[in-house]
Amino acid sequence: MSDSCASSEGKQAYPWINPIGGLGDMLMVAGVLKEVVDRDTSRRFNLVRRSAYRSVFLKHPAIEAIGFPPPRSSILGTDYWRHGLDGAERRPYQTLARLFGLPTPIEEKLYYPGTAALDPLLERTVPWGKKNVVIAAGSDSPRKMMLPDRWEQLARQLVKDGFFVMQAGRLFDMQVRNAYSLLGLTGLGELIAVIQRSDVVITVDTLAAHAARLAGTPAIVLWGPTDPAVYGHPGQRHLQAVPFCEERDRCLSARTPHNYGKPCPFTDSRCMNRIPLEEIRAAVHETIERTSFRQAGVRK
Repeated sequence: MSDSCASSEGKQAYPWINPIGGLGDMLMVAGVLKEVVDRDTSRRFNLVRRSAYRSVFLKHPAIEAIGFPPPRSSILGTDYWRHGLDGAERRPYQTLARLFGLPTPIEEKLYYPGTAALDPLLERTVPWGKKNVVIAAGSDSPRKMMLPDRWEQLARQLVKDGFFVMQAGRLFDMQVRNAYSLLGLTGLGELIAVIQRSDVVITVDTLAAHAARLAGTPAIVLWGPTDPAVYGHPGQRHLQAVPFCEERDRCLSARTPHNYGKPCPFTDSRCMNRIPLEEIRAAVHETIERTSFRQAGVRK
């Protein structure tokens, strides 16, 4: 499959998918499509071209072509929040599975068809420690974010505890002092590789949580207005902020998409800043100890 050499007939012969959402959502979409093609090898799709998602789908076995649909094409969007997240199967992955005709509930398997590997120069440049922690503080929604000074306090304490702390994310994410910056230096495959090499991830509800799930690396996920029972992954450590305001149910939801890019009106006192830093730090130590214990058991 290619986004440059596929014939126009081939493009028109398959349904079109319009990828809507963040990169973390795309890992779920890719997982659902992999399940679709594994169950029926004849099924294929075309993908509306969006440059940010090219690496997720370029080598995907379910994608015939990436390009631009002809006029009056039937197009299926992946905006799962518009299709209902109610009931026992209200998780996004399950909603996406139903959109593509899969019976639910279904096992949730994220998928990345590219190569998860570090650039050799980056591999040699990063001063890896004995215990490595990745933090991901940025999000497309400011309502999911914790104040920079709290991240800086946390990073400073973890460094004192003997951890090597790295920050992953986009180039223009807020930079956390006391953490080694990888901002803007990793594509999706390299982010997954960095996380695979690390011992634990600390993140908000964003791409890094999905990448950690895919990489099999323990993650501590900080939650405020969104619900880990809906959006979180089993096996990860979820720290939910204490409710602060009466707007919680209307803050970020399928019914209030206009709030996604808006800052929280409570600024410094918003719920994300109410998660105790000591609780996060303790979760890091507990996760490291538990993982070390399991690895010691395997070696025996």
